[in-house]
Amino acid sequence: MSTVEAYGNLPPSGLPQILQELNSASIIGVDTETISIKDKSLIGLALAPNPNYAVWFQLGSPYFHIVLSILRNPKITKVLYNSKFDFQALEPLQIDESNFEDSMILAYTLNLPLKLYELASHLKHPVPDKFYFFSISKNGTMLDTWNADPNFVIQKCCLDASLALYCWYKLLPSITESYYIDHNIVHILRHMEKVGVKLDTDLVTKLSSELETQTSFLRQFIQTTEGCDPNSNRQVGIILAQKGWRLPYTKSKRQLKVDEKTLREVPDPLAQLVLTYRGKAKLKSTYVNPLLNLPRAYTHYNNTSVITGRLSSSDPINMQNIPDSLRAIFLPDQGSVLWSYDANQIELRVLAYLAQDKVMMKAFADGADIHKETMDRMGLNTMSNSIQARKLAKVLNFTTVYLGGEQTLVASARKEGINITRAEAADFQARYSQTYTGVRDYIQNQRDQIMKYGYVTTLYGRIRKAEPYRMGTPKLQEETIRELFNMPIQGTAAEITKKMMARANGYDLRIQVHDELVYNKTCPPLNLFENVAPFQTPLALKVGLNWGNLKEVK
Repeated sequence: MSTVEAYGNLPPSGLPQILQELNSASIIGVDTETISIKDKSLIGLALAPNPNYAVWFQLGSPYFHIVLSILRNPKITKVLYNSKFDFQALEPLQIDESNFEDSMILAYTLNLPLKLYELASHLKHPVPDKFYFFSISKNGTMLDTWNADPNFVIQKCCLDASLALYCWYKLLPSITESYYIDHNIVHILRHMEKVGVKLDTDLVTKLSSELETQTSFLRQFIQTTEGCDPNSNRQVGIILAQKGWRLPYTKSKRQLKVDEKTLREVPDPLAQLVLTYRGKAKLKSTYVNPLLNLPRAYTHYNNTSVITGRLSSSDPINMQNIPDSLRAIFLPDQGSVLWSYDANQIELRVLAYLAQDKVMMKAFADGADIHKETMDRMGLNTMSNSIQARKLAKVLNFTTVYLGGEQTLVASARKEGINITRAEAADFQARYSQTYTGVRDYIQNQRDQIMKYGYVTTLYGRIRKAEPYRMGTPKLQEETIRELFNMPIQGTAAEITKKMMARANGYDLRIQVHDELVYNKTCPPLNLFENVAPFQTPLALKVGLNWGNLKEVK
């Protein structure tokens, strides 16, 4: 077996002609084969001078200088599929990382299939079954496949490189600004993943011990006083039913439903105790214990997984969902401080702009508290408790962003300690529509758009499509409309945050959570973010010695 091989619909002169094409190409497809997803040590890689074929180069090949001369050339565009992964694998080769494109990111912004072979098939490129249905066994690695059948790995890598280029060319006419927004933060995400965030190890240990004590006490208390184990959904359901509470069944109909949403509706001491126990148990197992004895916290930022365009994170922890009570464990590096920029109420600002609602836009332009503005304009200030009135106004604003109905408003208000009936909720929503007529008309226009065309877009062109089978079922149709309605709002807000990240490239970004950016040591100047959106985006700046104790900078 040669360390250099070609695969695909090869030209007449074969490998020599392809190598010549590679040396003169201005754009190439690139794919890597690594030992595994976690172990990104290279086995080899393939370069495709055009979408019909590619050349495999095994690591250590005497021809590898060809690879290096191409990948290190900033004038040659490298088209990858999942560039964040491939750049990590290619890092030891010290390649040029400035001139690249990513077909996967482009497909993501267009709401197309993200698995390469599914995307290629969608774009009318046939993929042989042996590749299309290939998967690595649960405990296996690509190295195992290489050792068993190196020709298969060579052919697969060549196919992937050529398909990355094929998909790029096919999708290029549909490209929007959303693609470039996502493209421009790839290296920022890699930096965040690589450096991680320093941890207060003593505090992590203390919190773990405290949570262990609290969960052990609560479990024993519930077992003693209620006669059930809070870890057993079946036992909790039976005891609540014996107390006279009517609970729904799970989908399987085999036991009673005792999830968080259901238990919050049950005003029984057992339900509240179980919720408290579960909350503390989750803090311990999901957020605290995975960080025990670690000097730094690391996470993997997923840049193509959330359909609205938001980032998510995972493995080993989800930085996007760190509870406020645990933020104090995250520290700046030695001798530094943390700086936090928070885009204040950005989703409501996006809604106001997309809806061109003059009342809401003026409130934001005047620097008003939008929740108080809503409270005053709707006459909620006649409520005896002004704090409750503002909370209700806030619930109304955000329920609208998610196109929530009466029941959603009732449930959301209850979480804020406000009890309203469905009739009152309907009245509040009717008055909201009269207050913000631009938002009211935007909601109807978006409904019409979804019903007629089956898709929505963000301000910058990111697409979300409705699945046809869901639109054909009344219950699923309304659910789909709600999901799609929120996408342009949440997606545009996410894209504005990403544009901020790109503008501050070079500053030491450590944490990104929805609309918040947390930097280590040096704070990007505020003027970097001027005109980042076509509407005002005030930023709250805070500083501190840990993420949980930041003080506002006036």
